[in-house]
Amino acid sequence: MAANVPTIKVGCHSNKFSMHICVLDEEVGYDLPMIGYGTFGGADAPHLVHDAVKVALQCGYRHFDTAYLYQTERSLGDAIRESGVPREEVFVTTKLWQTFKRPEHVRPACQRSLEDLGFDYIDMYMFHWPMAWEFHGFEHDKIQVKDENNDIKCIDIPIIDTWREMEKLVKDGLVRSIGVANFTIEMLEELISKAEIPPAMNQIEIHPSLPQEEMVNWGKKNNVALTAFSPLGNPGFSWYAATGHSKTLEEPAVLKAAEKYNKTPVQILINWGVARGYCVIPKSVTPERIKANIEYFKMDDEDVEEITKIGREHPVRTCDPVLMFGPSNDVFGEHKKKA
Repeated sequence: MAANVPTIKVGCHSNKFSMHICVLDEEVGYDLPMIGYGTFGGADAPHLVHDAVKVALQCGYRHFDTAYLYQTERSLGDAIRESGVPREEVFVTTKLWQTFKRPEHVRPACQRSLEDLGFDYIDMYMFHWPMAWEFHGFEHDKIQVKDENNDIKCIDIPIIDTWREMEKLVKDGLVRSIGVANFTIEMLEELISKAEIPPAMNQIEIHPSLPQEEMVNWGKKNNVALTAFSPLGNPGFSWYAATGHSKTLEEPAVLKAAEKYNKTPVQILINWGVARGYCVIPKSVTPERIKANIEYFKMDDEDVEEITKIGREHPVRTCDPVLMFGPSNDVFGEHKKKA
């Protein structure tokens, strides 16, 4: 692992595993590197991710994020095996997709991910989005089936029913810890009130244009670790061009900090997240950027605050489930507010 990358404690739910370089104590949890590597990408992602993960491992990355949706599980698992880095030195997160939320589909979906990864266990298995869709099969061309209105209708499957099956995966040793993604505080509180095993982590969109201050503070107080996806603010998001708004990477506060620390704007945003106390999972397939992204440095509190101000009054969500999946998926209730 890159020697100076800070770590964060993340709960380990299973006692079926021996000590592990990422584990502080089996009853306390993992010492998880706060800078990880994300594997979400386009159609060519599986091929590109394989080689990029090898570079990342050489650079010291030991925290990797994937999902069944991304179709990069196999590439990630192959690269880890071929690298010679012991499996127990690597922490891997993958996720349960919306069409697999019926209780009878949870274990088969997990087993497919295990098969694709080529692993005996998954370190963190996440509930990918807080909604459920009808099951049409496990094939990738059947997991995002939109209707004639360009919508994917949600179905009523209580989150706790799916979660109970995920808890069984922990008890049976297929998964070490379970977590969620894209959950609000209200969703987390309801789940925790009913769960036998609480979620160890919530993976959400966080960047200076969407600083998520309430969630960051709540997570620290309630022992739910956070991971930030899209930590660079999704520079290709069409909203920036349509509104004339500065991209997050081009915000004056970010550029000023980059000049002060003699770092790139990307490095500033990554370390801004680390300074706020959560994991970040930038993605790149360029060796030079992969190496640069894991470079940690400490930022002054006043610079962290100036960058946080960017999205405090007018937050911008770039990963909007309504835009991606259709109007039935307004899980954050943000489009209802606009209406």
